[in-house]
Amino acid sequence: MKLWDIPDAPPPGRTEGVESARMRVLLAEDNMIAQAAIQRLLERQGIEVVCAANGREAVDRFEEGSYDLVMLDILMPDMDGFEVTSRIREKEHREGAGPTPVIALTSYSLKAVNDKCRRVGMNGYLSKPVSDNDLKELFEGLRGNPSSREPGVDGTDAPDDRAILDQDGCLDNLGGDRELYREIVAMFTENAPGVVERLAAALEAGDMARAGHYAHDLKGMTANIGAERLSELACTIQNTVGATRHEERELWVARLKDEFRNLTAAITLADKPPSP
Repeated sequence: MKLWDIPDAPPPGRTEGVESARMRVLLAEDNMIAQAAIQRLLERQGIEVVCAANGREAVDRFEEGSYDLVMLDILMPDMDGFEVTSRIREKEHREGAGPTPVIALTSYSLKAVNDKCRRVGMNGYLSKPVSDNDLKELFEGLRGNPSSREPGVDGTDAPDDRAILDQDGCLDNLGGDRELYREIVAMFTENAPGVVERLAAALEAGDMARAGHYAHDLKGMTANIGAERLSELACTIQNTVGATRHEERELWVARLKDEFRNLTAAITLADKPPSP
């Protein structure tokens, strides 16, 4: 997480301080699993959350209401998080309103988007999947104790050492909320097969634009349930799909299906009660 230029006070018309009884946050995230996880973690802190599924909807929600904080996925349908932020700052300028803190949500390399976040008027960013600790640090920053922790500085395992399903790590991210974990795994189980099927079909057809889109979706879905190996594979496909030959894409499809089968088996095994 990285925060900078956090306003000294919340926007006019809102609470007198961020530690008051009820904060109001606008959360714009098109990935339903990520949205559900972040929403629940925020609500657990007593925060009112208004959700938007795309950038245009986020602008509409901001026009309609007043918020203590806006959290925006950088890559959303219709309008990305950068343009949404520009619209927010334009509205505040027209109305002479104080700046609302805007936090970017991204699974991309943060060094690459750092400067652009600043240019459009964002106040910081969080790396996805967002954890309970990330959100606690974020609100500490809003209280005047900003964190300078960069994501990834603790190091990561090599891809071959990644877990098929890191249930414990994901639970730690969710603050130990097993009910929330079961809910997002159920959402994944319902929606992921279609995404994997469409990604494989796009790769086989050589449709790189669609393949990149579905790989991005799958990367977000898998990261949010702790499916490290499949998430890493989806990330690799997204980053290299435009430069691959037909033979390489065939290998991606085979590995994609194999990793998804392994993950499905791991989810089924994790869901079984322990033997007496």
